[in-house]
Amino acid sequence: MKPRLLADENTSHRLVAACRQIDSGFPPVHISDWRAGAYLSVKDPALLMTLRESKKILVGFDRASIPMHAGELTREGLGHAGVILFRRSVSAIAYGRQARLLVDLWREAEDWDWADRIEYLPRP
Repeated sequence: MKPRLLADENTSHRLVAACRQIDSGFPPVHISDWRAGAYLSVKDPALLMTLRESKKILVGFDRASIPMHAGELTREGLGHAGVILFRRSVSAIAYGRQARLLVDLWREAEDWDWADRIEYLPRP
């Protein structure tokens, strides 16, 4: 399975490790391990456009700016490759819970059309 999920710099490497403990073939990659960390601290719009070109879905906690920038890109006709965000009810240090939510979503949603889609975990 080709890696399609990219955990942003505000997520922990422990999330990636926890996902792989649940499913060794699960695809997340941490942004610091992707392209030698070249996109750490890159502004959200530029990151989303790069991820669109690379067909990578962003996973993170930034509910304030990421949805706004993703929506702007969609309205401008540029779009994005997809975003998965954890809700406030998911602690930033609850790596096991984060991993279970993400793995469960991905098992259902891997083949979805992720273009311009934003999903929040946990789902309602």
